[in-house]
Amino acid sequence: MSNIVVRLANGLLRKLPPSWRAAIPAIPPPTPRNLWLALAAAVAIQNAAVFQSSQSEHTTVFAVLVWGGAVICMEDQFEDLNPRPAAWGLILGTLLLVWVLARSSVIVHWDGLLFALAPIGGLSLGLMAEKPARLGRFRDPLLCLMLLPGFALLMRILPEAPISLLTARLSGIWLSILGLDVVVNSRSVLLPGGGVKVLGPCNGLDLMAQILCVGVIFLLAFPIRSWGSRCLLFLVAPLIGLLCNTFRIALLAIFAGNGHSKGSWWFDFFHQSTGSLVFSGVAVLIFGMVYMRLLERELPPLPSPPPQGEGT
Repeated sequence: MSNIVVRLANGLLRKLPPSWRAAIPAIPPPTPRNLWLALAAAVAIQNAAVFQSSQSEHTTVFAVLVWGGAVICMEDQFEDLNPRPAAWGLILGTLLLVWVLARSSVIVHWDGLLFALAPIGGLSLGLMAEKPARLGRFRDPLLCLMLLPGFALLMRILPEAPISLLTARLSGIWLSILGLDVVVNSRSVLLPGGGVKVLGPCNGLDLMAQILCVGVIFLLAFPIRSWGSRCLLFLVAPLIGLLCNTFRIALLAIFAGNGHSKGSWWFDFFHQSTGSLVFSGVAVLIFGMVYMRLLERELPPLPSPPPQGEGT
């Protein structure tokens, strides 16, 4: 059946003008490897679509990042990938995948099981590609996918009240450095014209958990051998997330103090719209710079160039 589809598609392509046909890539042959890769891509896209339709933009971006990390961890295996599953593993993987798709269709806004569907889907793909004894080759991609339930767990474990109070205090410090007349009262950051109140969804918990999980992805994809550097990364990651969110809260307080409070475009853009992702991107960029600096310390020094005039 798949061969017939490919032949029909190639027949339609041959009817197009040569200039159009040259711009369209050829359809890969329906080998077991290509079919498995297409199925894996479909599972990842479907999972990301469920996050997009039921969760915040921050969580959706994180889900896409986790799937991207899984791809990076498996990139060196794509060339020699040749699915040869056990019969019962293929059946079990298929049943798990069907259940994942069925369960995804009834996801509501906050459903903790949503965060477990990605690693279950990844396990089902593994069972459809290899015998159970060889599932170890998918260890790093599966660990990446496990970061989604890990993220949900961190969001429940990390204390909300102390982080909210610390976020308000640090935001007030940045505003005072700018010379603004700021008053911090518990969770409230107040300026003469208005202010903001730091509640649970705005205290940066999600950003701190995301940067921690990004650190795990980096360690899996680009390992650092030094345990000291690893511990330092896990101490720095939530601090970077916290600080970047305090800059966002300080910016929102400035908007509110100048009459652009909740309901105005600028405030809503940086509060709960795409603008808040700017600070997530900055946090990931800063963490990436720290990570690359620590990684470079473990690389051997480049060989010194030969003296001028010396023959090669």
